[in-house]
Amino acid sequence: MSNHVIAAPPIVLSIAGFDPSAGAGVAADLKTFSAHNCYGVAAITAITVQSTQGIKSVHDTPAAELRAQLDALLEDIKISAIKIGMLGHRGNAVVVAEFLDRANVANVVLDPVMKSTSGDKDLVDAGGIKYIAEELMKRATVVTPNIAEAEILSGHSIKDHADMEAAARKIVERGARAVVVKGGHMDKAIDVLFDGSEMLSLGGEHVKSENTHGSGCTFASAIAAQLACGRPLREAVLLAKAYVTKAIEKGFSIGKGPGPLDHFYRVHQEPPTRGVHEVPQHGMHPAAEPGAH
Repeated sequence: MSNHVIAAPPIVLSIAGFDPSAGAGVAADLKTFSAHNCYGVAAITAITVQSTQGIKSVHDTPAAELRAQLDALLEDIKISAIKIGMLGHRGNAVVVAEFLDRANVANVVLDPVMKSTSGDKDLVDAGGIKYIAEELMKRATVVTPNIAEAEILSGHSIKDHADMEAAARKIVERGARAVVVKGGHMDKAIDVLFDGSEMLSLGGEHVKSENTHGSGCTFASAIAAQLACGRPLREAVLLAKAYVTKAIEKGFSIGKGPGPLDHFYRVHQEPPTRGVHEVPQHGMHPAAEPGAH
């Protein structure tokens, strides 16, 4: 028997809600981690009732249950990076902050999810938003708000690129170590990365696709995976943006609303020609293998 031990890949934790259509939240995170050769684990903050057509209802995880999930993971495995998404309520935000203090994980990406894409469902309560801004944000390596979230976290209205930069500076002033203000809903898909010293504009073209469900979750989790693999922040953000852009380009429809990204676009293979089948080799006796006489 072989004593060869296969080393585990970097382990990345998603703390987020569950989307039954698997386009966003924990499902998107886990697919993204796998696509970056990381092993994903997860703690569920909420169960949503949703499809590609939108969110119908949200059922938040009680804080004690979230704490138990996180403690079970912390006792068992070494976590290389954490991605935080939807939290639901202030109690869960407090649990996550306390967990970060205990876990002492170097790479933490906070995607401060506040409302559903349609804007008709609150995904965190007012107390949770306040706690994210005042406490959780400063515990993260980088925060990844969209325009609406950046307006709330900075207190500034955002109408153009200059406003995005001003908001990024204000968010860092308020305690964040670094921030990426995502401009996907602006006229041009330009994101702004500010790490407290250098402001970097990340250009990009809008991809003409309706299949963008979970793009924000995927971007944050791709950054977390890149950080877990040892990339510096600037490179991690650039690679994550390139990955999400391509995954949107390759996205597909699965229902009546916006479909998911193709998280595994890099590994797709052409289906075998009709009538040609691969013969399994593992465990076959040599005499039974094709070509053996």
